[in-house]
Amino acid sequence: MATNVPNGSISGASAPGGPAGAAGPPSPQPHGGWTLWRVVTVVIGSVLALVSLGLLAGGGTLLWAGQALRHDGYVTTGTTAYSTTGRALASERVDLGWGLLLTGLVGDVRIRVTAADPGRPVFVGLGPAERVAAYLSGTAYATVTGTGGGLAVHDGTGRIAPPGTAGVWAAQTAGPGTQVVRWTAQDGGWMAVAMNPDGSAGVAVRADAGVAAPGLVRLAAEVIVGGIVLGVLSAALIRVPLRLAAAAR
Repeated sequence: MATNVPNGSISGASAPGGPAGAAGPPSPQPHGGWTLWRVVTVVIGSVLALVSLGLLAGGGTLLWAGQALRHDGYVTTGTTAYSTTGRALASERVDLGWGLLLTGLVGDVRIRVTAADPGRPVFVGLGPAERVAAYLSGTAYATVTGTGGGLAVHDGTGRIAPPGTAGVWAAQTAGPGTQVVRWTAQDGGWMAVAMNPDGSAGVAVRADAGVAAPGLVRLAAEVIVGGIVLGVLSAALIRVPLRLAAAAR
């Protein structure tokens, strides 16, 4: 006996009008884990992280210098002995700029010089580099290189006028014992010189140099804060793309 089959019922049909066994539409997939913009963001964050570390290290160094190297109100180099058979000991040319910022970052400069022979007087002067170099031209003298006692020797045979009469100095002093020159930093190129007051050959002294640097600690704090801000920003730029990429898997 035949069994009636209801109209419209087809054995094995999964849905009206659909073929037997056909799958439904695919579910939407999230975007790929690492898009171009996520990669770029992580790279930028990594660069900022390196800059942040540099700022933190630089700020820490400035803060250390402002505290550990400050003596009598000046951030000072160590005292070093120098000697030359020539007629002068000169510093390297120092170029200063930045206008009003110079006063806050450097402030006053102090140079202290003591003759190796306590009973012998010494002259100390500081002046525009071009004029000082012209004054020393043609005579034998030595230039101090760095702060470790290194010297670059300049040959010459000419005599030289006593430094007190040269008229090239922005600040000068002379006499026995420790001689101190203080000078407010200004734009331009500058050189400092130690000599015998009569301009004779053979100069032996102990010397140090320092700067007041009134804004050094504040600058160090600002650099450290800048490093912290960049560090937080770099962490965000790296972490967010990493989380988004992980969630998209």
